[in-house]
Amino acid sequence: MRFPVKLALANAMLLIAGLVTPPFAPFAYSWLWLAVVCWYFGLTFLLNRWIQTAMRRSSMQFITAVNGSTAIKMFSSLALVTAYLVFIGGTYRVHFVLGLFAVFAVNTILLVVESQNHAPRDPN
Repeated sequence: MRFPVKLALANAMLLIAGLVTPPFAPFAYSWLWLAVVCWYFGLTFLLNRWIQTAMRRSSMQFITAVNGSTAIKMFSSLALVTAYLVFIGGTYRVHFVLGLFAVFAVNTILLVVESQNHAPRDPN
């Protein structure tokens, strides 16, 4: 199965899981839950393209792309959590943070597995 299809299925399952989990459902029906899932879907898709392009060029560019994608995901997650807590906050603070972490973790695992499947195997 191709990576974009796996990524879309995983994110659809995360979206649905949020909607059917009773303690999480009130937050999951807000536009923020959809925005978080879509953000990580798009970000992971773009970062995977960057890693795949870098892999065809050189090992050093591949390593730079993997490290850069990790930094981008971590700092964007920090920015999203900070912005939510400062500007919105409210009743669903814990739901937002835990949901964001779950979506972050699933998308990161998919990205790492995909990168390992196609990583150069040349001994250095």
